[in-house]
Amino acid sequence: MKTYYVEGLFIPRKNLNKKSGSSLPSRGAEPFARSFWAEDPVEALRLATEALEGGRWLETPRVSLTSEEKRMRQAGAPELPGFSSASSGKKAKPPARR
Repeated sequence: MKTYYVEGLFIPRKNLNKKSGSSLPSRGAEPFARSFWAEDPVEALRLATEALEGGRWLETPRVSLTSEEKRMRQAGAPELPGFSSASSGKKAKPPARR
């Protein structure tokens, strides 16, 4: 088994309109980013769809073996101040006790 990362946008069940039919509302969309142990990407996508608990995908999610965080770090994207990467070799100092 491998770890697959499933990332995408979905509409929660509570935001789905029964009257709208097949069209999905773009407002109320929420991000989805989880990892799943699966034999193949199809099984990972099935597990992720079950995890939506009645919600629907806004668009087909991305299924990969590397997370978005790892892809961005490999590409050399800048990091937010105060969020040091684990690969930088520096350990964050614990807050001083008073």
